[in-house]
Amino acid sequence: MKPWCWYCNRDFDDEKILIQHQKAKHFKCHICHKKLYTGPGLAIHCMQVHKETIDSVPNAIPGRTDIELEIYGMEGIPEKDMQERRRTLEQKSQESQKRKNQDDSDEDDDDDEPGPSAQVAVQPQAGYAAALTQPGIPVAGAPGLPPGGYQGMPPMMPGFLQ
Repeated sequence: MKPWCWYCNRDFDDEKILIQHQKAKHFKCHICHKKLYTGPGLAIHCMQVHKETIDSVPNAIPGRTDIELEIYGMEGIPEKDMQERRRTLEQKSQESQKRKNQDDSDEDDDDDEPGPSAQVAVQPQAGYAAALTQPGIPVAGAPGLPPGGYQGMPPMMPGFLQ
């Protein structure tokens, strides 16, 4: 199963990126902007440092705002929510497979006439040539640089190397 954020249902390719997301979006102190690792960590920080009580996880969907849940990346997600996520992904996979099978059966037309999906080569408009550079920007080297760019090592200051 791909990593996903329990707090907002966003998918991620990598768990490290998920953890960065959680720290930035769900566990960041709204006062000093410190990024914490968990909801309880954020609550403790806000109480000890700022004397302020946090009662919910910021930017979480309704029903997933419990600040006391110790979730770090994919660890600590309630089992019932993991099972629900698996079911949802299986249903989506089955639906996309059905659509793919339907699309495949539509492509089995035996008439040799090109349909609306036939490939047509697009020719450039007559008399049109795309600009290779932006107007006003010289093609030769940048100002202050020799036309061929630097060749080899730049000169050293005398006495710099011992």
